[in-house]
Amino acid sequence: MGVHVMCLTTSGGLPLFTRKRGDSELLPFSVVASLNGVHMFGKSQSVILRSTATQETTVVWRVMEDSVTLIAAACGANEMLLDQLLTSVFHAMVLAVGIDELRSPRNAERLKRELRVCYPILDRLLECADTTGSDRAVTCSDLLGLVEIMLCQENHLLQSLVDAWAECVDSLYGFLLIRGRVAVATSSWWQLHPEEKKLLALLVAVEGTCTACDIPVFLPCRSPAVPFRLVVCGLVGGIQICALCGPSPPLTEIEHVSIQCWKGAIDILRAAEQCCPRNFPPSIQLDTGVMGLLWVDRQTGKFLLSRNQRADAGKKEARSLSGAHRLDVLRTFHHQVATTFMDYSPDCSSEEATASKRPATSVALETYWCSEYHKCHALRHGTTLLCVLYASAVPIHTMRLITRRTLKFLTADKQLCW
Repeated sequence: MGVHVMCLTTSGGLPLFTRKRGDSELLPFSVVASLNGVHMFGKSQSVILRSTATQETTVVWRVMEDSVTLIAAACGANEMLLDQLLTSVFHAMVLAVGIDELRSPRNAERLKRELRVCYPILDRLLECADTTGSDRAVTCSDLLGLVEIMLCQENHLLQSLVDAWAECVDSLYGFLLIRGRVAVATSSWWQLHPEEKKLLALLVAVEGTCTACDIPVFLPCRSPAVPFRLVVCGLVGGIQICALCGPSPPLTEIEHVSIQCWKGAIDILRAAEQCCPRNFPPSIQLDTGVMGLLWVDRQTGKFLLSRNQRADAGKKEARSLSGAHRLDVLRTFHHQVATTFMDYSPDCSSEEATASKRPATSVALETYWCSEYHKCHALRHGTTLLCVLYASAVPIHTMRLITRRTLKFLTADKQLCW
């Protein structure tokens, strides 16, 4: 079945869009109408239908701002993941048209046309909930609500350059993307809601490698009614410098400033790019038993995903798992353990934010999985969660030692700017 997301007006049930991910066909209108009709009937009886599940499929409903109804249906995905997906989908809609247009749509057909601009972002978001094994390239959209980062030895130099450039273009929110991953950003940009950071990075990615672009965007949590300008300037190859700006300065001036600020840093940028796709510098050598790792910080809304290239030519178990498969195993493992380990950042518009938090005493610190071909170990440290994929031959007690040592390696070098 794959993953399907449907959006309808709450008052009249008029379909605004339907998006899908996977090999299946789009759901016919009769099925979409039935799913919406069940929810509307329950509402008329003072019953709120949140989700239902069969042996293969889970369906989740969400009403946003009492104006649009979102429905997600997926095979193999749990309710928490689909609920996150619908939150991200609504935020992508706000990013494109603003909250006022969604709260009080003047014309359903016009709104339907305006929402088409966010379709590429919605399709990238659907990849995160696709657990059916369809052909999926590992991209920066692999985890919902989290932006992918990279660590490199040049980060401390790049940080000063980004801060200086952002000041020149009169912006508090500047960030540098290297192959779709955030290398460094200004302190104010990191203070944005995780959903906003994720969507901004995705928007730059779907726009492609243009020389420069200027896109009006609404920030779903910080500024849902007043738009900013997302300005993107290409530097070299797949490297882009981006900022959120007000009405001024114009794009031509920003392009000129970018050339002046970055013309002497081309070698630094190319050196930093060499860390891709490993996403951390070669000076950090992982144990050969480590096949890959996923490092998540929910508080700041970022993650690092990598496979250990030293293990590629080593053990038989490592060679039996492709690089994409390893990262997918880590991603699935994270989805299963995150609800136990981490309190998810609440939706910025949710009325149940306080109810979603659990006592700190209920949060676990470590867990592991074992299978015939691999093992996984997760370690919580403060606000971060490190998930490590091991070869099946690595003993459980050794996994704990290696995971702790890996975390120490990643956090020891302060120049990496985690």
